[in-house]
Amino acid sequence: MNIQDILELIGKDANCNLVPKMNTNENKINLPDDLKYFYEKYESLELFSNKSYAIKISSLDELIPTNKKLFPEDDVIWEELEGDISNYWFLIASSEQLSQYISIDLSDRNFGYCYDSFLETHANPEDSAIIAKSFTELLERLYESGGYNWYWLEDFEPYGDAYDDFDIIVTSK
Repeated sequence: MNIQDILELIGKDANCNLVPKMNTNENKINLPDDLKYFYEKYESLELFSNKSYAIKISSLDELIPTNKKLFPEDDVIWEELEGDISNYWFLIASSEQLSQYISIDLSDRNFGYCYDSFLETHANPEDSAIIAKSFTELLERLYESGGYNWYWLEDFEPYGDAYDDFDIIVTSK
């Protein structure tokens, strides 16, 4: 399914709130094409706000580095994360009441990949599952889950971990 098709499907669902674009905020971040399309047309999206696993897709203004959201004033963690690949991960979705966050990678290495950024495991090697290889796939899978679970914790085989082979890539440059 492409981004237009999934957004059209979601837009027809009374359990979801797809908010049309109202402001003219300019995008100053290099975004994958599907995410760029989303922000050209929409402000944000709430999926299944009446269900246990409701989640909100960030507005363009809320698309901030995930580390800044989860560790706003923790100098110790910021020191530990200096130079870390998680510095290129941006908050694409959140369910704050469940401490569940999803990041999208805007680095050249995994541009557009989405990661499970649960508060307790965010930016931890071996706990940073790749849960989608594009924003479109993320939306499709979140929508298919119907707000009843986090699809990557059920019958889903992650695409690996965000930190897989990181040392090899870094040392080969």
